[in-house]
Amino acid sequence: ALVALAAGLLSASSLLSMNTRVVNSTLLYDIILVVVIGGIGLSGGKGGMRNVIGGALLIGIMLNAMTIIDIPHIYQNLIKATILLIAIIIDSLLNPRDEQTAQQGDI
Repeated sequence: ALVALAAGLLSASSLLSMNTRVVNSTLLYDIILVVVIGGIGLSGGKGGMRNVIGGALLIGIMLNAMTIIDIPHIYQNLIKATILLIAIIIDSLLNPRDEQTAQQGDI
């Protein structure tokens, strides 16, 4: 979050303005994808900056390759959604909810 804050401040200061259309649903979706691929579960847990950077590099390379191959945008979103779904399923299988977490309820 701290790195995102710094990036936003640098972006706004270099442009001397802030465009609200910069933050769209695709960008937020890509951020969630990077974090989950980086090893941080959606239900919380431990993660590291190295893992998230690795996830960002992996997703960035994948998106760049799909653009170079000229895959249509709608299929790129479908591929990203499939990867996110697989990552969530793997995370839920590797880190099942324990009794204490189940008693606390969902967020």
